[in-house]
Amino acid sequence: MRNREEQQRSYHHGDLRNALIRAGLELLSEGGAAALELRKVARKAGVSHAAPYRHFADKQALIAAINEEGYYRLAESIKSARAEEPDDDIFAQLLAIALAYIHFAIDNPWLMREMFSGLTVEREAYPGLYEASKLVFRQYAEVIMRGQQQGNIIQGEVGGLAGVLWSLLHGVAMLIIENQMHPYVDEPEKIEQMVLMSIQSLYRGIGR
Repeated sequence: MRNREEQQRSYHHGDLRNALIRAGLELLSEGGAAALELRKVARKAGVSHAAPYRHFADKQALIAAINEEGYYRLAESIKSARAEEPDDDIFAQLLAIALAYIHFAIDNPWLMREMFSGLTVEREAYPGLYEASKLVFRQYAEVIMRGQQQGNIIQGEVGGLAGVLWSLLHGVAMLIIENQMHPYVDEPEKIEQMVLMSIQSLYRGIGR
């Protein structure tokens, strides 16, 4: 973690926006959405109380930027996990997506809750946030489409099937971080088993 002097240097070098987003992410991980006050974020970033308004009109705009960063990080995690598996192994690709998604949620529970709450900000009102969220969805769609082309996944509307995949992943992720799946995910190995079973069940349903 950078100290105050380093943060001030970033500010003076024109990196205020990113410094505020990082500070917001830290506060979110420490105290949830209630901690995301502009004054607190400014203090965390080591800048004046007025500084955040250079980039964010209000708290909602800052939260939108934090959520946008969250989607970029989630998309990168999924992309990296997929890159480790053969492109033509659709089951392995689906499992890689699922494991990346669930582990991202476990590592970033408050960020995950905020990204999908739909209560603080309206995603469509912030073009950058909306586009970042689509980066995640496109990866699901890519695997579904490739599976259809190979004959390994049933035909059907790609977006709809991708939505089914996302719904499954998000349901499992949220149940885990809300401590609703004891004792089935009390150990890392059990989490892996739960994710595997979920993808196996989905694949048997949409696979051929």
